[in-house]
Amino acid sequence: MILIVGGTGRLGVRVVSDLAGAGQPLRIMARGNSQPLPDTKPNGVEVVRGDLSSRSDCILAVEGCRQVVFAASGFGLRRGGTPRSVDRDGALRILEAAKRGGVEHLVMMSMHGAAADAPLEFLRMKFAAEEALRSSGMAWTIIRMGANLEQFVASMSQPLKEKGKVLVFGSGRAPVTFTSTADAAALVVRAVADPALRGRTIEWGSGIHSFNALAGAILANAGGGSIKRIPVPALRMMSVAARPFSPFMARMAAAALWMESGQAAFDPTLQRKAFPDIPVFGLEQSLDPRA
Repeated sequence: MILIVGGTGRLGVRVVSDLAGAGQPLRIMARGNSQPLPDTKPNGVEVVRGDLSSRSDCILAVEGCRQVVFAASGFGLRRGGTPRSVDRDGALRILEAAKRGGVEHLVMMSMHGAAADAPLEFLRMKFAAEEALRSSGMAWTIIRMGANLEQFVASMSQPLKEKGKVLVFGSGRAPVTFTSTADAAALVVRAVADPALRGRTIEWGSGIHSFNALAGAILANAGGGSIKRIPVPALRMMSVAARPFSPFMARMAAAALWMESGQAAFDPTLQRKAFPDIPVFGLEQSLDPRA
């Protein structure tokens, strides 16, 4: 049995689908207030309702599992969690429960740029969880994604239908390495199945794009529209002023500023060479709703 923590999120749903398609017995840990999942939960997949803030819920979710995939994140939550409560504290509770329950192997989804002194709290919380996993005594695999491609496409496209505009954060010129959901899920499936990936930290990207390039692709796919640019000074203000009423928007603005610096770019071909049979699921496919 494999436990997918965060199995109702954007990445988790794809991981569940791919692993179920490979014939793996699965259990999803879903938040107690999550909606039923008739359209996304394959037949035979168990669902355990629980909260990462509850030690007992984590113990119950892990019971009887030989592997765990931690795909939960507080970055994109508008309510009910933060990077601190989910990406660090929640991960640590799952890790404690996994050790106690005799789990053999844990796959942790992390982010490029994770470091103790990273400028974003999100990246600092990811690094704290990584360090705890490395020193846990369990077998582990850490997958550091680039910026989630679908999340940013969705955020940029939000005003397109009503206003005919696509949001561009900052100058839009800085290179950013993005990772698509399907690409990340494909590597999770490999990590679960292949013991050779244990004890490795893998930087996994789909392609390098600027926000201007993303905007151009979105507009071309939509058949027209224009760009609404959020300038860097406005992002700086938003990253602070939005915290009391929309921590999510504050995190998005802070992340956009970090990307503006160029630190979000890395060469995805370096580690993809080790997995030539995993096709790149990139921008074109992410814009196709049938993919």
